[in-house]
Amino acid sequence: MAASTASAVPTQSSFAADTFTFTADCAYDAAQTECASYDNWHTGTNTYSPTGAGSSIADARGSSWTLAEADAGSYLPVLKAYASSAPAYQSGGPHGGSSMVDATIWAVQGYRYTGSTPFALTLTVTLDSQFSEDAGGGTQNHSMVAVSLFDTGGYVFDYDQNAASNSQCPMIATVPRWGCATLPDIFARDQQFLYDTGTLTISISTVLDPGQTFYVGSMLDANVCCGGVVDSSQTLRMRFNDATLLESYPVAVVPEPHTWAMMLGGLALLGASLRRQRR
Repeated sequence: MAASTASAVPTQSSFAADTFTFTADCAYDAAQTECASYDNWHTGTNTYSPTGAGSSIADARGSSWTLAEADAGSYLPVLKAYASSAPAYQSGGPHGGSSMVDATIWAVQGYRYTGSTPFALTLTVTLDSQFSEDAGGGTQNHSMVAVSLFDTGGYVFDYDQNAASNSQCPMIATVPRWGCATLPDIFARDQQFLYDTGTLTISISTVLDPGQTFYVGSMLDANVCCGGVVDSSQTLRMRFNDATLLESYPVAVVPEPHTWAMMLGGLALLGASLRRQRR
């Protein structure tokens, strides 16, 4: 079957997104190359629209922003993230310090397979990221993308980021753990990092039965310290091998944001769990 777009137009009933951005003080390690600890966290301001979400923050330590939008062309989320640590900022610590800046965004869309025979669905994700020269190569400076195909049963997109099972859990975990008390059935999942300017590609697959519903979850993170820049704002691309027999399926959401604000152009977790998972 040739690749194509889905027949349905994305709506809020089938798309949900959330995000956060932050800046923090970074106390250097003895080599003064990485952050040994973080303190004095400031979080950004989130905005929501019927088909997207975004976050932004800017202070003396740096700036970051995110954006998620439902894309009627590919019928998959468009995610963008950007983080910049201010080169001149100095924080305390026995070995001196700088700043840590992060931008994280995630989205979920729902689908129903309308074909009459089983179908092998493949989702391919490509990410290009640009790192400033002083940011490349550091283990704490990275761009991360995670993607999953998972069951609609047992999942609710929760805008409460302190919930026992956060809405991004199916993208970052396959078994229950801290921060992800319960999980739906995960059909396929992958997560990869870039630590310097470059490109990565992820492909995950599952076999769909006639009438089956499923969610696609995706997460993008840009994280940087010590005066660097990580730009993942233009080049995350997602594509099904074929979407002609997919239709929209609602994402279970609770609670909905109180106010849907229109997005402003140019508008962001690297959760501690992701950092622990990588180590």
